[in-house]
Amino acid sequence: MGTHYGRDMTNIDEARASQDRGQQLLDQVVADQRQFEEFLVWLSDASTRADELADYYAGQGQIDTEAILAADPEAVTPPVANEDAAWEALAAHEDGLLRLLRIVTRELTSGLDHVDEDDDEDDSEEE
Repeated sequence: MGTHYGRDMTNIDEARASQDRGQQLLDQVVADQRQFEEFLVWLSDASTRADELADYYAGQGQIDTEAILAADPEAVTPPVANEDAAWEALAAHEDGLLRLLRIVTRELTSGLDHVDEDDDEDDSEEE
């Protein structure tokens, strides 16, 4: 009977430790969700800024640079007047979005690997 009690106590201790770890994970995921919401707001704002830069780069930016240089050929213009700077910034923004898309796709489809394995097992059993 003493051995049984010891095993139960170990199982209880292990269960409590495991449950404590589960609670820590829950607390972290809830905190992550707050950061996720902040990130989504930031991402929306960042995408709006990139869209506005792309519009400026393709239109008014060229007109502004031409007007300034026509009036003052020796003018020092900011980096936005350099087509490479705007293009590189927009390309980096797009690269970031693609990395995010890969992460999200991997997370959302990771469970499908198990479904595919189960389907493969079902198919082999039918044969």
